[in-house]
Amino acid sequence: MTQASPEDENLVTSLCTPMADLTNGDLSRDVRFAITVDGSDAEVEATREHPTIKVGYVRVAASFIDLDKLHEAGAGDFVNPRALRAAHQHAAFDGALPGSGLAIAGMSGVDTWRQELDRLLAVTKFDEDSQLTLADMLLALHGSPDAAASTAPLRRCPTCDAKDEQLPGGAIQVPKRGTSCPVCGAHVYLGDVLRTHEEYTPEGSNQSPLTRLMLVAERLTSLGYMQVLFNEKQHGLDALARTMFITDGPLGLHGVVAPLKRRFQDYLADFATHCDEHERAPFPLVVGVEKSGRFVEHAHLISHLIPPGNVMFLSRAYINRITGRPPQHQYGTDEFYGRRFIYRTTNGNPLVITVPPKPGVAPYGDAAGENIANYPTLRVVCEVLDHVQTRLYENAVIPVALAHSAASLPLGVGQSVLRALGQRLLGLPPRSQIIQRGPFPGAR
Repeated sequence: MTQASPEDENLVTSLCTPMADLTNGDLSRDVRFAITVDGSDAEVEATREHPTIKVGYVRVAASFIDLDKLHEAGAGDFVNPRALRAAHQHAAFDGALPGSGLAIAGMSGVDTWRQELDRLLAVTKFDEDSQLTLADMLLALHGSPDAAASTAPLRRCPTCDAKDEQLPGGAIQVPKRGTSCPVCGAHVYLGDVLRTHEEYTPEGSNQSPLTRLMLVAERLTSLGYMQVLFNEKQHGLDALARTMFITDGPLGLHGVVAPLKRRFQDYLADFATHCDEHERAPFPLVVGVEKSGRFVEHAHLISHLIPPGNVMFLSRAYINRITGRPPQHQYGTDEFYGRRFIYRTTNGNPLVITVPPKPGVAPYGDAAGENIANYPTLRVVCEVLDHVQTRLYENAVIPVALAHSAASLPLGVGQSVLRALGQRLLGLPPRSQIIQRGPFPGAR
């Protein structure tokens, strides 16, 4: 197997670095808070009578943890549940999208998906205490932390398929309220920038575009909290320096939403540059933590070769070897805005994490990205995760576990609950005979 533990142990040990050899070792003690974002999605029948008519349901949750209180909760022989509750708060939002068999009267299924996706972005606040919506953060992503863009580019019209030289400037610049295609005149939504409509199918499952939306919503939510702190002019930078932002899963995007990875990379680099200019380097602290998958399985296979308290740099050559790709394959250049590492905590548990590089460096496809010195937050991130893991439960990263719990969707008999929630969020009556008449009561 390509993932098997290598016979030459030096392949692993030569890529390992002790935490003490990395920079910024004095900063982890100042990190007091963690904001973790996780999401869940499911596609269910809109009604029991017609199981081919689908509704997609998404939940994204953000978990805020006071790390000092978390430490106190696990300081004794047993976890103090009351102290654990005091250390943790969470916020969540839900959304629903029409799948196959659901269409607004006079519209196709894919155009119905587009309109409802745009509405979801426009009305969904990632936190009820903030006025920012997911649409606002999508525009912020195309700008910078101190100046959100007024439009986002779309390089292909969803209606007439005009692209490249057919469009003025090579793209349609889409504002929050949408615009018209300069070629065919059809309406273009801000949500079209995600391009999930390209994966929509009028018959069958739309789980893939639903998952793409969920992943983007997770990332926008995390950036939203960063933006809130950034906008707090008096104490925002101090708060940023004391907060770690954790994403469940790697810092990457795949499929039709993969081009957004460059925007996330640039946006985080702008944040880091701003912090540096105000003598708050190396921030912000951003990390993706993986719970499952190929790299997690491989990390467990080779963990005995990584000394506790060491981080393993996953070089391009090593990644290509364990994934069965050609040695010169340009892994990750189109999908990732952070680089994967394996960190073996001081209690021996392996963690697969993704950390962004410093500004001006691409994590993959860039020679500088192959240098561990260009990841200045790596030691801080590892030490904070080590602290969280070893001070409370073994084999768990508590912020991720709590966010996952808040974002989890019910299974089994819970499908009826999701069906009812999807009907409510889309404004649908409970029976398919009425649904098919359309339009949705909340449709624009």
